[in-house]
Amino acid sequence: MKSWHKHFVVLLAVLAFHAAKAQEESAPQEPPFVQEESEFETPPPADDLFTSEAESVENEIQSASPESKKETVNLNEQSPGESKAEEDLLFEEEASPVVEEKPSAPAEPAYEVAPVQKTPNVEVVRRSKSGGVEYIQHPQAAKGLMTITKDGAYIYRVKPAAGSKESGTFRVGMMDPPKIQSADGVTDFSSMYGNSSQPLFMFDYEWKPFNSFGSLGLQGGIGVMYATGQGRFIIPDPQFPDQQAKEEYTFLAIPISLGGIYRLEWGHRQWVAPYISAGGTYIGIAEIRDDGKSPSLVGTPGVYGAGGLLFNVSAMSRDTAFTLSSEYGIKNLWISLEYRQLQTFTDDVDFSSGIVAAGVTVDY
Repeated sequence: MKSWHKHFVVLLAVLAFHAAKAQEESAPQEPPFVQEESEFETPPPADDLFTSEAESVENEIQSASPESKKETVNLNEQSPGESKAEEDLLFEEEASPVVEEKPSAPAEPAYEVAPVQKTPNVEVVRRSKSGGVEYIQHPQAAKGLMTITKDGAYIYRVKPAAGSKESGTFRVGMMDPPKIQSADGVTDFSSMYGNSSQPLFMFDYEWKPFNSFGSLGLQGGIGVMYATGQGRFIIPDPQFPDQQAKEEYTFLAIPISLGGIYRLEWGHRQWVAPYISAGGTYIGIAEIRDDGKSPSLVGTPGVYGAGGLLFNVSAMSRDTAFTLSSEYGIKNLWISLEYRQLQTFTDDVDFSSGIVAAGVTVDY
């Protein structure tokens, strides 16, 4: 080696030594800088740092000379040991595949399922409007299913309710004024309370144990008639014959009746049902004064006979009839029109009159 080469190498070594020394005395590295370490390379010890740098400089000088021979390395080629290691790794990955464990679902509680009841397939026959025969094969036909509407509503056949055993009727009527003469023979009913028709409110209860040929039963009723008027002087002033007294009178008549009734009712949903009734009655009378004196109490027996018509409201609509029967227990709802003739047996207290009444009858 030439002498200038040696001096040049020594100079480079001295410079490398001073650079390494300055690096050791400099401040430590600060985060976030992190020096990465290679798993294939082992950092040289601190003592050999100067020697390795000197050798690297000498290698660069030698590589610059024409006599040096370059050695090329093919990085794509793999040694037999490396290929075998890769095959071993691939074999291990294929031999033991990783399977992800799914979280186990919570156990569901066991439920008892009731057995399904099978409906017998019964063939139901009905007549069509044209007179033909229609066969209905539906699982619910055996339970009374008649038809299914376009809206999906199921219509079932309902057994008709049995004949009613009891009825109640509320009526309002008008009757002629009674013919009542006072004890002194001066005043009468028309002079104190007027000669117009008087309202009469009645309630009748019917118990019908016989329903074979129509409806035959017992009828009991009670009513009330009410009127008010001014008193009259016993000895009127000739100059003022129509002068009224200051006292006010209240007239009450309460007829109580008991008899029998027969209704010509032959169908379950009959539109019109005529009926007749008859029996005895007793009419109690009370006349009350507002001046504190004792009231007058009298009464008279009598008889009555009546006839009328019942118009069935329930027959107008099946839905209404079903609702009344299922929700309220009303089997039939009627509009009642009646004419009653009343005959009493006392001449001084005569309630003989014709009574025209209308009301509502309920069968239950």
